[in-house]
Parts: sequence; C-alpha cells; structure tokens
Amino acid sequence: MSTDGSWWLMDFAEAAKRSDRFVDREDHALLLATGLMGEAGSVLTELKKENRERNAYPVYRHRMHEEVGDFLWYFVRLCHVVAPGVLPSLPRQGKVSNATGATSLNLFLQFGASVGDVLRALSEGQMSDVPLSSQLLQRVWSLLQCVAVEASVDLCKAAQNNGRKTSSRWPTEKRYVQLFDEKFPEEEQLPRRLEIEFRERERNTQKVLMLRCNGINLGDRLTDNIEDPDGYRYHDIFHFSHVAYLGWSPVIRALLKCKRKSSSKKDEGQDGARAVILEEAVAAIIFSRAKQLSFFDGIDHVDYDLLKTVKEFITGFEVDTVPLWQWEKAILEGYRVFRLLRENAGGHVKLDLTSRSLSYLSPQQEAGV
Repeated sequence: MSTDGSWWLMDFAEAAKRSDRFVDREDHALLLATGLMGEAGSVLTELKKENRERNAYPVYRHRMHEEVGDFLWYFVRLCHVVAPGVLPSLPRQGKVSNATGATSLNLFLQFGASVGDVLRALSEGQMSDVPLSSQLLQRVWSLLQCVAVEASVDLCKAAQNNGRKTSSRWPTEKRYVQLFDEKFPEEEQLPRRLEIEFRERERNTQKVLMLRCNGINLGDRLTDNIEDPDGYRYHDIFHFSHVAYLGWSPVIRALLKCKRKSSSKKDEGQDGARAVILEEAVAAIIFSRAKQLSFFDGIDHVDYDLLKTVKEFITGFEVDTVPLWQWEKAILEGYRVFRLLRENAGGHVKLDLTSRSLSYLSPQQEAGV
C-alpha cells in the first residue's frame, strides 16, 4: 500500500476490488452490506470482550485491528458499488475527536447504528439517491475514525494488515514458499519423492492400519481410537499432504528420521516433540470440522475461520510463514486422498515434493484389476 502521500484508502480500495469474490453475483451490493454489518458487529463484540475480560483478554488490540481492517474492506467495496464518488471525497484520518462527547460504549453503538442506516436505505432502494448515500456513508466513515481513535487503531495499518491477510488467501500469483530444509544435508531433508502403502487388516473385528515403505513397516499400527469408526486411522495422509504442499511435517521427520540434527536450534525448536504435538493437534482440529462436511467431499475451498484457527495454532513455528492458500491446498488434497483410502480400504500414495503433488493408486489398480 502506498506510503508516498497518496490517499491510502484509494490504494486499499483498488486492492480490495481484486479480491472481491461476490463481484459476479446479482445480489452483490446486498452481500457486501451484509458483510459490513457483520464486521461492525465484530468490532462491537471486541469492545464487549475487552470490557468483560479486561486484563484476561490480552489479544484485544490485535483482534480489534483485524476486525477494523475487515470492516474497511467491506466499506470500500460497498462505496465503490453503490456510490463510487464517495471514497475520494472522504476526509483523511487526522486529529479526530469524539465531538459528541459520547462514552466509549455509546460511540461504538452510534457507529453500529450508522451502518444499520446504510443497510436500511439499501434494502429500501434509497442508495441510488446520491446525496443520501453520500451522507450515510460519510457518517459511517466519520464514526469509524472516532472508534479507531478510541480503540487506538491506526486505520491505515489496519488496512495494510487486511491486505496481507487477503493476499495470503487469494494471491494474484501463487508461489510456494521455499522449502524449510533446502540448505540442509540431504539426509536431513524431507524426501522429495516417496511412495507409501496404506495397508489395512482386520484383527479382532477391528480395522487396523499399517504404513509400509520399500517393504518396511513404518510407525505403529493404527485404529480409529473412537467408538464410532470414522477412518481416522488414515490420518497420516494429512501429514504427507503437509509435506507435499507445505514442505513441513515434524511428524514425518520423526517417522523417517530426517530431523535437522546439524542445527540444534532447528532440531529442538522446529522438529522436536512440541512441534510434533502441534501438528497432530492441527490435524485433529481440522478432522473434527471435516467430519461435519463429509470430509470436504464436493467442496472446493476451506472456510476462513478454520484457516484462521490453524494460523493461530502455528504462530511461532516456521510454518507460520506459509500463506493460507497453501494450507487450503494441503487440506483439500489431503482429504481428497483420505476419502479414496477410506473408500478402498487402503492403497498406495505417491508424494512428489518437487511438483507439489499427491497421487493415489487403489489396491485394485495396483493389482491390475
């Protein structure tokens, strides 16, 4: 985003236009307005949490910056769609004061009410009235500036953070992050190509899974570890998907004994037990959501709330630098192969870290049937 003195809001509006996924919808403006109200509600929610939790809610400032940034995105998009001339005329953020003298809570409520006025006018078909639409949107902007001051939020920085988040999910050009072990000896690198057999057996009326590579068993025999079987015994495919699409998996490093021992910092801080537990926790959290969605069958994207949860979990680890679109790819491809493994009671999986791909052969295909 420009810092050369140009109006940063216009730069942000141009970037937001490129990431608008509603643009081809007939109800485009209504969807944007709905999002605007939703984000205004999130801003109010953060204020409520801060007042309720006080010192027990240390993430308030960070969350408020994020929610204000999300609100800005919907605001500039709605302005562009229903009143294109408004944005350039909005006053820049300077020394803004609470002219009404309202308390912090009342100020935030006035802000929410101003957004409600915009929605009401839009639903009643009044936003085509240029003077009215300009007046309503300018009031939202004015109160947003007051809210930002009250919450110690820099609107320009909030917009910049939103831009980074948006480009992480929907980049104009997709480039994989460089492999974390690229500069390490070959024996400390995740395998660039690997073929794994997922072999299922039935023992004592229970389905048991084992992993095999080059005729050698890997790891422990796995079951679903739940009363109602759900296929979780195949969950190692998610770790292999992490390898293929994230270039990361402490679990697989431990399994294949390719930890980065030449660097004590990496060995302990990135490849150690805590990282292994973290990855297993992330896989379990995603699995819990996936069960509700038929394991992403027929779904071509992962909802942002889930990606956000994953991102919060991995903060402080090297994989935190991986953009959201790579996580989305890893999740969807991992579950594509998971469904095949579950359906066919096993099979062979080929991992290619160079081409960033996972391929699958069923037991029947492997036997030439």
